[in-house]
Amino acid sequence: MTEKIAIFYLIVFIVLVTLRYMRPNIITFVAFSWFGPFPEEGETLSSFKARRIRYAFSWFVQFLAYFALLAILGIYFNSYFSEVFFLVASFAGTIGAGMAALACIGFSISWLKTIVVGPNPKFEYLAEHEI
Repeated sequence: MTEKIAIFYLIVFIVLVTLRYMRPNIITFVAFSWFGPFPEEGETLSSFKARRIRYAFSWFVQFLAYFALLAILGIYFNSYFSEVFFLVASFAGTIGAGMAALACIGFSISWLKTIVVGPNPKFEYLAEHEI
């Protein structure tokens, strides 16, 4: 069993490294979309945090669509409600939706703190020798 888990993680690592060095395309975009937004030159901290809120909320909406699809499948295929795959898919979706909701709430609190209390600096790129 341990060997199978190690092989699985080795394959995942190889695939991610291979995708990292591919030129940008739809597959690499989907594979790395969970990284979230990066700050842009001259962008204020509050606007960056607002983009992070929108990003987390978009994941929450995606999980709601996922649950809607599961509900439709459950309505039309009643016999699959008790299948292990359906139960695992529902449980995994619950965890994902909960994490997205918590991220959205946490980013909102952080954004409010930046707006109300500050500081709200602008992002600047530094050269490697300045770091």
